[in-house]
Amino acid sequence: MQSYQAAKRAIEAGEFVPLYLLFGEESYLQEELISLLQKHYLGQDSDLGCEKIDGKIHDLPSVISRAAESSLFSERRLLIVDNPPCLAPPRQPGVPQNEEVSENRQELENAGVEILSAYIESLGSERPDTIIVFRVPGVDRRKKIFKTIDKVGAAVECAVLKGDELISWINRQAASLGKKIDRSAVGRLLMADNQSLHNISSELAKYATYLGDKEKIITESTVDLLFAGGLESTVFKLADALAEKDHDRAQSLLERLLARREKPLPIFFMLVRHYRLLLQARCLVEEGLPLTEITAILGVHPFVVRKLKDQSALFDRRALEDIYIGLQQTDLQIKTGILDPVQALRVVLSRIDYWQNKAS
Repeated sequence: MQSYQAAKRAIEAGEFVPLYLLFGEESYLQEELISLLQKHYLGQDSDLGCEKIDGKIHDLPSVISRAAESSLFSERRLLIVDNPPCLAPPRQPGVPQNEEVSENRQELENAGVEILSAYIESLGSERPDTIIVFRVPGVDRRKKIFKTIDKVGAAVECAVLKGDELISWINRQAASLGKKIDRSAVGRLLMADNQSLHNISSELAKYATYLGDKEKIITESTVDLLFAGGLESTVFKLADALAEKDHDRAQSLLERLLARREKPLPIFFMLVRHYRLLLQARCLVEEGLPLTEITAILGVHPFVVRKLKDQSALFDRRALEDIYIGLQQTDLQIKTGILDPVQALRVVLSRIDYWQNKAS
C-alpha cells in the first residue's frame, strides 16, 4: 500500500502501474492524483484519453473489455472507475442484509480477482497503454481483490489530513500559488468549521488572487479580511476583542455573524464552549502541564491550544470562572424563555465586559 505522497512522487517521476486503487475520505487527494496521471501519463491527450465509468452500472468484465480496446483518438487511455461493487467495504454492524445479496457480493469479489489477475497477466512489462483507476471512499483491506491490486498495482490511501500533515499540505499549496503563508494565517484557516481540502484550496486561491504578484506572503490579516466562513474563528476573534476590552469591536463581530444569518443559538453555544475551553486551558497551564498533554485533554488542534493558552492569559482566572457561571445562567434564561437567543447574545457581551472589569 502506498501513501498519497509516495504515489504522487512516482507519477511525477513517470513511474506508472496499470492499476490504481484510490480510497479514503479525502476526495480532493484522489482528484489531485488523477490530474497528475492526466498530465504526466496522457500528456497532450489528457482530454481525449480520459474516460470516466460508473462502476455501479458497468460491471468489472465490461470495464476490462473496454480497457483492452484501442482508441482512435489517443495512444494512451486512462479509465476512471467510480465505486465498483466488488471493492465495496463490508456492511456496517446492525445493518440487515439478506443472504442472496451477501452471496452476490462474494461472487462479484471472487470474479473480480480472477478477471483482474488474468488482465494483469496479459500485460507485458512495458509501459502500459491503458491505466485503470478504481476510486472508492472505503475498502476492506482484507479482501483478495484489494491484495491483488496492491500487489500488481498501487493501492493508495487518501485519508483526511490532520495535524502536521495538513499544515505541510497548506504550505505546499500556498507555494504552488507562488506564495508563503504565515503560521498565524495557517492557524486561522485551521479554525474553519469546514476543513476539507477543497475549501482550504479555494480559500488559498482567493488570497493569492487578492494579493496579486507583488505581495508574496499570506498573513493573518489577509485571512481575517477575506475568510468566507468559520463560526469558530469568528468566536475566537470576538473573545480576543473582549479580552482586549474592545466592546465595540466585539459587538461589531456579533452583528456581522447575525447579518450573515448565522443562527443565534449555535453562536451562543460556541461562545459557551469557547469560555469553557479557556477556563480549562488556564487551569491546566497553571498546573504546569505541557502543551502536548493539554492538547490530548482538550481534544482540539495544537494550534487552537496555543491560541487558548495565549488568550486565557489575558483574563483573570476569577473572571473566567464568573463568565462561565454567568453563561450557564444565561443558558437557563434562554431555555425558560426569559431571554430570546439574539437578546441573550447582546446581553452576554455586556456581562462578560462587566465580569472581566469586576475581577480586575
